[in-house]
Amino acid sequence: MVKSVIFKVITLKIMGSIMKLKNHQESHLRVFSTLTSLILFIVFFLYPQETLAHVKWFVSSELQPPETFVPYSFDEPMVRAWIGIAVFLILTSIFLDSRLPSLPIVDSKTRHDVIEIVRILTGMSLLLTAYDGKLIAPHLAAQDSIGMFFVFLEAVIGLMLIANRFLFIAAILLLVLLVGVLIQFNPISALEYINVTGIALFILFNNMPTEASKERFKPYSVAALRIFTGISLVTLGLSEKIIGASLGQEFLRVHQWNFMQAMGLDFFTDRLFVLSAGMMEVVFGTILILGTVTRLNTLVLSLFLLASNLVFLYVGMKEAALMELVGHMPIIASALILIVLGYGQRLKIPNIFKKTNDAKPAEVNG
Repeated sequence: MVKSVIFKVITLKIMGSIMKLKNHQESHLRVFSTLTSLILFIVFFLYPQETLAHVKWFVSSELQPPETFVPYSFDEPMVRAWIGIAVFLILTSIFLDSRLPSLPIVDSKTRHDVIEIVRILTGMSLLLTAYDGKLIAPHLAAQDSIGMFFVFLEAVIGLMLIANRFLFIAAILLLVLLVGVLIQFNPISALEYINVTGIALFILFNNMPTEASKERFKPYSVAALRIFTGISLVTLGLSEKIIGASLGQEFLRVHQWNFMQAMGLDFFTDRLFVLSAGMMEVVFGTILILGTVTRLNTLVLSLFLLASNLVFLYVGMKEAALMELVGHMPIIASALILIVLGYGQRLKIPNIFKKTNDAKPAEVNG
């Protein structure tokens, strides 16, 4: 229910922006739509969307790989092929970034509405996760009294965000919460969910206590959200599906979601399936960090998030679908911001190599 409302809001906002375009931009929109459809077709073929599910939410990270497990090696042709595909997709994003049509700057009301949805979704996710005794993610169960302190803190932050009160303090506490994940677990777990840092900075920079500080930091809010979300995706791709390939393969062994073999592509083994998912997650994250084709990249990523949730519902795993939805709420919130606002006003990597007066207008691209 919540997810369908969110996607309806996204659709209405995008349609509203399109209706405001001038007549001479209609041809650009047709080009954008054609390119989007083509890229979606290619990526859907390359990427096994169901495996965007967070593997560690459903498979214990303490799992010992079977004796038959073979880690990926650079000497394998499929690994080299995927590295080539990844580099090609990233370079293509850089090439297309300056050639895709620019979308209009959103009005202040739209910005306000989007920020409100981000606040509410993040707050709901934190509150529901805390209720289950977990920290940020469904598999990070709190340990000892220190862990329970951070769970309580998580619930308080969630309530502050939902109630729209003390947002500056809530953002700072959200950063403290991620430190709690580092203390309770390990640096990899903190990196996997470092997108929370991006959300915290986004809220922080938009709610600075003085106008001068807000004017100084607000232009970096979307960029911080984008970059930290990208780092999180890259880390998850590596830790759960490439370096941690045994987890991904165990997930497929239990759930048997390798639909490529069901389509008659017997060469598409579970090893290749997991590698494909991991490499595409790294590609999505890298493109977000670069700040190229941000809207298109985020739109495709959002469709895969939706697909993984729908698969759980399709196979009758309603509890898993709910867990996936609650856990993905911060990502959905971030995706909404990036689809509506683009790459932001600062820290777009390709622009660093250009002269300042050649840079495109802020929050128009992506």
